[in-house]
Order: sequence, then structure tokens, then C-alpha cells
Amino acid sequence: MLADTIGGMSSADEPVVFDRAAGSYDATRGFPPGADERVAELIAAAGGLDRASRLLEIGIGTGRVALPLAKRVRRVIGIDLSAAMMRRLLAKRARLPVELARADAARLPFPDASFDAVLGVHVFHLIPRWREVLAEAARVLRPGAPLLHGADERTESWARWRDRFGTEHRVENVGVKYDDFERFPEQQGWRSLGPAQRIEFSRSVVPRQLIERVAGRAWSFTWRMSDAQLAEATETLRAELQERFGDLDRAVEMQGGFWVRAYLPPLIR
Repeated sequence: MLADTIGGMSSADEPVVFDRAAGSYDATRGFPPGADERVAELIAAAGGLDRASRLLEIGIGTGRVALPLAKRVRRVIGIDLSAAMMRRLLAKRARLPVELARADAARLPFPDASFDAVLGVHVFHLIPRWREVLAEAARVLRPGAPLLHGADERTESWARWRDRFGTEHRVENVGVKYDDFERFPEQQGWRSLGPAQRIEFSRSVVPRQLIERVAGRAWSFTWRMSDAQLAEATETLRAELQERFGDLDRAVEMQGGFWVRAYLPPLIR
């Protein structure tokens, strides 16, 4: 059962909601086999999480991060704006200690100092009111507890192309901007607990499938593109993958990875 604690928001403040991607999300954003457990270990180590920890994940989605993490902590509480995404998570949850609420990350429905860590994985670029989300994260963190901010590495050729195309055509993030994404908490006064922790992995990809998914608007960066922009994006990607791999129908290995950074809230002045 999903708790629903979201109120009204003005159109200017609306984040990107992933209802339309719920059916394809795991196929297009999922980790390669075994990488999900490694990512969970990385996050747990970066945050000092253990079996007693209570973790809040902002933008929990279908649980690609939360479900393996739930094996390592006491409980994961996840919020998201997409009920469709969370229904996908519930179908996979089994008996893992994961609780869900449909809620606005800028108005968290939790008491002060109630979590041992707050996690946001590749989500702050989707939230216009991300500064308010940071303030709410600071409020619900227990003293000494970290914000964990992570994302997939931008090492795969198509991912680098995606970022470049978005910048060139001004399809900018509605939240944290491309150039600021990895280290923006520090720009807001959050205190880094050290360098980013990283792992590498590879995934098998059929280049033509990537092209078809871009053309089908599988990724959120395409949702605000015009048809003309999307046609150009699709052709640009096709040409680059053709040049690199030749046969677009042969599966290839693309190098990828994941990073996470840990921060403490700003000092109160």
C-alpha cells in the first residue's frame, strides 16, 4: 500500500514525474547483472550504514537501488511522485524492509532528525526546488548523519553524447544543471566527507536498441524536445554509434560505473 502525502504544486515548481517510463524503466536504467549489489555495498560503505540504519531515499522509483540496499539496513523509506513506478517496486519487494510514500521531496512528511542517511541517486536534476529538498534533507537527518548523492558514471559514449546534445540544444535540466550536478551540495555549503567513491562495470548493449529508445522518447531528456530536435538527436546518435561499432545489431560491451559522495549539512551560523 502506498501512502500519499503530496499536495498541490504550481506548474513552475513541478518536477519531472516518471509515470510514462514505469513500464520500461528497469530495461533502460537497470544495472547489469551483479552490479546492483556492488552499488548497494558502495553506498552502504560511503554512508557508514549497517543493520541498524534507517535510510530515506528520495526518488525511489522502481527500487533499482533501494531493494539491494534493504538487505543491508534496518529499513528503507522511499518517496516518489510516481505511483506507477512504486507499484513496480512493490511487485518486486517480497519481504524486504521497504516502505513507500508518494510525497514531495521539498516537503518531507517525516519528523526532524529521523534518519541515519538520506539518499538521492540521479534525481536532483529533475527537481526545480532542489534547494528546498536539501533543506528538508538537513532537517530529517540525525546529527552526524550524511546525505548520500550518487549517479551513474558518464563514461559510456551514448551517455556522454546525451549530455552534450542536451547542452547544445538547450534541453537543460529542470533542476540542478549539467555542469554542477556532481558537486552541487558543496556549492550550497554542505561539507564533503571525502572524495567520491566509485566502481566500474560494463554492460552488454545493442546499439540499434539505444537508437530506437531515443527515438521512442525512453529517456526523460527527450520529453521536452520538439520532434525536429528528436529527429536530429536520433540521427546524431546513429552516426556516432555506426562510426564506433560498425554493425548496429551486434551486442557490444560499454564501460560504465557508479559514484556516490557523502556530505554533512552546512554548519548553522
